[in-house]
Amino acid sequence: MSFAQKILIIDDDPMDINILRSILESDYALNIAINGRMGLKRARSEPYPDLVLLDVMMPEMDGFEVCEHLKADPVLREIPVIFITAKDKVADETRAFKAGAVDYIPKPFSIPVVMARVATHLAMHAAHVQLKQQYIALQEMERLRKDMEAISRHDLKTPINGIIGCTDLLLQDTTLSQPDLHKFYRLIRESASQLREMVNMSVSLIKMEQGCYEVTLQPISLLPILHRILADHRAWRERRRIETLMTVDGQPVQDQQVFMVLGDELLCYTLFANLYKNALEASEAGQVVSVTLRTGAMATVALHNHGVVPPVIREKFFEKYVTHGKKGGTGLGTYSARLMAETQRGSITLHSSEADGTTVTVALRQSPGANDENFDCR
Repeated sequence: MSFAQKILIIDDDPMDINILRSILESDYALNIAINGRMGLKRARSEPYPDLVLLDVMMPEMDGFEVCEHLKADPVLREIPVIFITAKDKVADETRAFKAGAVDYIPKPFSIPVVMARVATHLAMHAAHVQLKQQYIALQEMERLRKDMEAISRHDLKTPINGIIGCTDLLLQDTTLSQPDLHKFYRLIRESASQLREMVNMSVSLIKMEQGCYEVTLQPISLLPILHRILADHRAWRERRRIETLMTVDGQPVQDQQVFMVLGDELLCYTLFANLYKNALEASEAGQVVSVTLRTGAMATVALHNHGVVPPVIREKFFEKYVTHGKKGGTGLGTYSARLMAETQRGSITLHSSEADGTTVTVALRQSPGANDENFDCR
């Protein structure tokens, strides 16, 4: 559906107004003002005009002053102004252009000339607006690209740390059994594969921020993902003597136990690796990080550490660029975690206090039953 372009006519001569209305109203949406102050008021009312036809000789405020006011307003300054006036001296025309006009038509005016110049300047203005919008869109895309590159670099540290940690252990311990060696080789391979997938994911992160990322949620077992994250950070934990306790519904995790959620495996790995790394970094040597999983209407995973988020950033903890006192921090890690949680139709919340430490809780949808034929995970 197309809308008529809007023209504001500011003129105190009823005859000229009627002529302009008769030749323009079939093609454009017209607004009429009979003096300069009324014209400025109507120009500042939405929807803003696409073009102004302006007389010079008016009481109280002449057309030159009106044009100067329009061009001084950041919202209105790009609206083209055409003077239509009986003042035909070169000095008047020069003053009009200095005030910011795009054209100057002397009275008595030619109807075909007015129609042609109105159409030309409206087309030029529309093209200018379109180019400006495209430029802004390109700037936004470049900003998003840089942001997502920073997020990717932040998130890539986890699988890289996993590879480094495993190779360090292999280099330090030359007495490992064959099964242990296979286990470390497998962890290195998984971390390398994760690294490759996360590199490919940078474009997806841009789509998440734009709200156009299409994710297919599938039933996945979350515990193997969390175990892999803990293994990737084993060297860090041992170096800092930080213990991790993981429970499901209040009980220690059992071998071969299953905790199903609806999600995307790569998104879950990146999301929880990010949060777990933050919890480790916020912990002091000898402290405990707990990972608490609970079933319910929504499956929840709560990561707790004894550090405290500064009050000044608690309310905006998951917003972009929010960071405090962290050397080299970009303020994008928790923001990307929020993107990934929400992309999976989940949520993420923070609770932090001096008494309780910090808990970040991610809620994800539970896996449907095997016989749930009506479930649509798109």
